[in-house]
Amino acid sequence: MSQVLSVRASRPLVKHPGESLLMGVHYGPLLLPGELLQSPLPVEVSPPGLSLGPVAVNAAPFPDGLGGTVPTGQGVRLRVAGGLAGTDYRLTLGATTTAGNTRIAVCELRVRTD
Repeated sequence: MSQVLSVRASRPLVKHPGESLLMGVHYGPLLLPGELLQSPLPVEVSPPGLSLGPVAVNAAPFPDGLGGTVPTGQGVRLRVAGGLAGTDYRLTLGATTTAGNTRIAVCELRVRTD
C-alpha cells in the first residue's frame, strides 16, 4: 500500500468570479482498502466570500480532472460560486468513513479574471 504524505489537493482549481462550478475532491488515496466515505462534514472556507452549494458523497463515479475517475463513495462534490478576483481560497472538507474514521482534505481555489 502506498503511503499518503499530504491531505492537500494535488493542484488548485481556478475559476472566474462569475462561474458556478461543480467541484469534486478525491479521498481515495486517504482511505484504507475497502473503506468508503459515509457523510460529509461542513466545509470551512478562508477567507470568506464564496457561495457553496450542498456537499455530498459521490453516488456515482466522476472524472478527477487528472485523467482518472473517482470511484463511487471515494469523493465529495459541491457547487462553488462567486469569490473575489485575485483571491486564493482555502477549502477544508471532511467526511466520516465506513471504518469510523474522519478524513480531511484541503483544497485551494483561485479566483481570477485573466
